[in-house]
Amino acid sequence: MTQEDTADAPRLRRGVRLGVDVGSVRVGLARCDADGILATPVRTVRRSPDGSDVREVVAEARELDALEILVGLPRGLSGREGAAAASARGYAERIAAAAAPIPVRLVDERLT
Repeated sequence: MTQEDTADAPRLRRGVRLGVDVGSVRVGLARCDADGILATPVRTVRRSPDGSDVREVVAEARELDALEILVGLPRGLSGREGAAAASARGYAERIAAAAAPIPVRLVDERLT
């Protein structure tokens, strides 16, 4: 790429992001480095009906000073969403309510 090409390319804000992989029993957490190049596992959190798991995810994001929280959205290759995607969407909504003002985004997991 020439310098002219890179001048028009959108730039990724520098900073840590927290990735969330929602499971029915546990939630996996991973973080990226400030340049968004390398993802590293952080820990797993046991799901809990009392919402303490959501609080743990948010506490981890705050401790890392995360720019945003990225929740994996498990879609089929056709793009269809099933029960796991509905669960991830609901979990992302609960995180967003507890994490404000940290933004929460859903990220398509297909082919990852």
